[in-house]
Amino acid sequence: MALALLVLACAPAPCEDGDICTVAGGDVVGFNGEGLPAPESWLYLPSALTENPAGEPCIVDFNNQRVRCLSAGRLVTVAGNGFHDYSTPGTPILTTSMDNPIDAAWSASGQLVILPVHESRVIAADEDGNVTLLAGTGDEGYTGDGGLATEATFAQPSGFALTDDGALWIADTLNGAVRRVDADGIVETVLADLPGVQRVRPGAENHVLVADSFGGRVLDLAPDGAMIVLGEGYAYPWSARLGWDGAIYVASSGESRVYRLVEGQNELVAGSGESGFSGDDGPATDARLAWPADTLLLPDGTLLIADMQNGRLRAVAGVAEP
Repeated sequence: MALALLVLACAPAPCEDGDICTVAGGDVVGFNGEGLPAPESWLYLPSALTENPAGEPCIVDFNNQRVRCLSAGRLVTVAGNGFHDYSTPGTPILTTSMDNPIDAAWSASGQLVILPVHESRVIAADEDGNVTLLAGTGDEGYTGDGGLATEATFAQPSGFALTDDGALWIADTLNGAVRRVDADGIVETVLADLPGVQRVRPGAENHVLVADSFGGRVLDLAPDGAMIVLGEGYAYPWSARLGWDGAIYVASSGESRVYRLVEGQNELVAGSGESGFSGDDGPATDARLAWPADTLLLPDGTLLIADMQNGRLRAVAGVAEP
């Protein structure tokens, strides 16, 4: 399926191994319609990537107030009506407003979970497809440890992770904390005093990978708070994601580069280090990116990149061997 998507998206043919091409988005930012072919669809600050239960890549379209999926070569909205406002519990996830969704993922049970950053809460679609609250009251603050997550306050959290033990981990950005909601809905701070922490992503054995943005590091964090440094020397990393190949893909946003981290060693995957837009259909390491915010490794070894400030979804072919 991944290859078919790229065939439709990258004219006249998919990228050659090591090359980069644009899959969706372009010179104009905004929203220009529903269900258009991906290369003709506009994006507005794509902030995160995930995949739906069907294995289709999906984009968190931050300033379009939507989550959109690539299905049969077209972008289809699966959450959000495009209006910039707080989400409304009890309304369909597809028709609710959202206040800048910045991250999203599907749970193991197929539940779509979304983090609208300016709502300071985590929402989800219930079994009927309606908005329900998982964490946060909607007020900004730092309260509630030891109690129900739905009664706790957070401060503009910017990322979350769902782990196999049923936990919801939240990067509580303005509070400089990583907080964990267990399967019973109780929240606790696992790691504090980490200013600017941007994203958490699932790691191995119910650990999470933490993008320590101000520290320029990638951390491995266990539920008991044990922590090790996996990689460092990045410039304001926004995301560190474990790929199916065992490598960690790091969006080093401040230097407009993406790295592949294996056993403490960094391999440059994309980005010349100069912010801007260039390089389609050529070597990915020579291309210019503008604040790459997230990555997603597809089954065929292609790496998708949310090229946020360029308003594009870009693809690098042949990054991993299937």
